[in-house]
Amino acid sequence: MKFCAMLALILILAAATAVFGLEKTAYQMREDFGTAPLYDCALSYYYYIPCPTYSWFWSYTGWVPNDIVGKFFTVGDQSTGGWDPCDPFNCHTVDALRILDFAGYGTVYPGLFTVEFDMWCSDEQGCPVGGSIWSSGPYETSFGWNYVFIEPALCLTDCAALPGPPASSPRVLVTATMVGSDGMYPAWGMDNIGTPADLGCIMHDYGCLGALYPRPLTSHYPTMHTGYYGPNFQYCPPLWFADGADSTPDASIFGSIELAWRLYFICEGPTAVEPGTWGSIKRIYR
Repeated sequence: MKFCAMLALILILAAATAVFGLEKTAYQMREDFGTAPLYDCALSYYYYIPCPTYSWFWSYTGWVPNDIVGKFFTVGDQSTGGWDPCDPFNCHTVDALRILDFAGYGTVYPGLFTVEFDMWCSDEQGCPVGGSIWSSGPYETSFGWNYVFIEPALCLTDCAALPGPPASSPRVLVTATMVGSDGMYPAWGMDNIGTPADLGCIMHDYGCLGALYPRPLTSHYPTMHTGYYGPNFQYCPPLWFADGADSTPDASIFGSIELAWRLYFICEGPTAVEPGTWGSIKRIYR
């Protein structure tokens, strides 16, 4: 019985490693230092590994319409990039999302590679709780760093993992659904541990948080954040993305990787107007 369970786990991980035949390409990209919008704090999990000044990323392509990829964030986690953690009691308002696309064909061929971003309250495994609390509508990505502004800014207090009162540590899932007529692109940028390791680069994150790999076995966090959900949330919990240089079925060499996505927060305290919903969220975490 244990053997069967282990075999099933290896097959699932192997599917996640291959991600159904997605094509991968290694790129170098530099952070967009000094161009971010005004914000109080930011949260991201991907590694920025200068080698020497530009970091390596993986580009994954080959989607089908209705495919969903996503990433979940918990306010109060240690962010990569040298920032202090966002205050879990006060940084409950999100006003921008940044993503990385290495193709940029959305703005060149409108309607063909269109995506739609959504936010959901999330459980600890990255599965949505309830319905979408924000949607971007059809969105065409451009090459490089894209800023998706959330207008008006969105309060996440009702997504608090610790409902209180006072509520703290909102957890939110951000997804991108391929809604265009051709799901081949965007070429989502994800962090790359395998290439700089093979090149002999010094393994460190930009800032003070060292790059630990493979993830999540030696991660700063107990679970992964980035996953493939399949068409219409076929997989939940999602399948993790393995580093493109990892040839093992369980990603044991370099581990799993994260979408190069970041959330920007306004820190003005809880602003939810329906504290009664905290009870329903609290029951989820019992």
